[in-house]
Amino acid sequence: MNILVTGIGGDIGIGIGRILKNSEYVDNLIGCDVHDEHAGSLIFDRCKTVPNATQPEYLDLLNELAANERIDAIVVTSEPELRLISNLNVNNLAPKLPFVMANKGAMDIGFDKLKTSTLISQMQLPNPWTKLVENEAPLNFPCILKSRYGAGNQNVYVVKSAEEACAYRNLFPNYIWQEYLPDDNTEYTCGVYGSNDGTFRTIIFRRRLVSGCTSFAELVENSEIESICKKIAQKLELKGSINIQLRLDLRGPMVFEINPRFSSTVVMRHKLGFCDVEWSLQEQILGRGTKYNLLYPVGTRLCKIYDEWIYNT
Repeated sequence: MNILVTGIGGDIGIGIGRILKNSEYVDNLIGCDVHDEHAGSLIFDRCKTVPNATQPEYLDLLNELAANERIDAIVVTSEPELRLISNLNVNNLAPKLPFVMANKGAMDIGFDKLKTSTLISQMQLPNPWTKLVENEAPLNFPCILKSRYGAGNQNVYVVKSAEEACAYRNLFPNYIWQEYLPDDNTEYTCGVYGSNDGTFRTIIFRRRLVSGCTSFAELVENSEIESICKKIAQKLELKGSINIQLRLDLRGPMVFEINPRFSSTVVMRHKLGFCDVEWSLQEQILGRGTKYNLLYPVGTRLCKIYDEWIYNT
């Protein structure tokens, strides 16, 4: 297959490129981003520049790129692109391209943290209290202030007092307040994959974050976390890959975020046998069944390191 990966200037796009570079399903690997100042040329067969997803010409040029390169599948990694395509699909306005991503229902919920909290509450699962900034004051302090939309750990603030909350409220009325869960050592990131046959697969990491990214992960087994992840996947009628973030406290696993896209831990879990990128290609594009074989035991530890490459263009 000829595969196009978007957002290759980011760690997820580069990670997916590293996975697919050695995949038996890939003949030509093409990457694209809004600029060319990235390591894509060291991984992809060809790299292209495309407009930002907010630009009106984005879809036309993506369609043209797909036609010129005879693309069989487009693995979408950036959130602006995912949101745009998901919204256009409502009215069948998106181009008829072979996008590889989670189902629309999962993206609708996951990209809206207030909807995520409402869904988890309606399912009567443990979750931190969450309020829209412009409507309500925080229930207690300290608390978290973060963007209502998007996924990931950007634009997150710890608010320690009512005075701080008042100042933030004027600056970020469309953000959300969320209960602060203090123990960094109890944070978990869970890969969840919905197969075409209606079954769900999970992989659970206890992790440590550095600058918003997973720098350390330990493969764990926790039946309560696994049960909650599968219940959420079933509610979302999940097809494809998402990531569920939670912390443990005395009330149990507290889900605070659903990221409806491939995760920054995508390479880590692929190396362990949770091959959600290849599964997505096999099921969504080739129409084939897939199998999950975990290659390492519980307790396996992984870390992410950064390297410097010198290259000439």
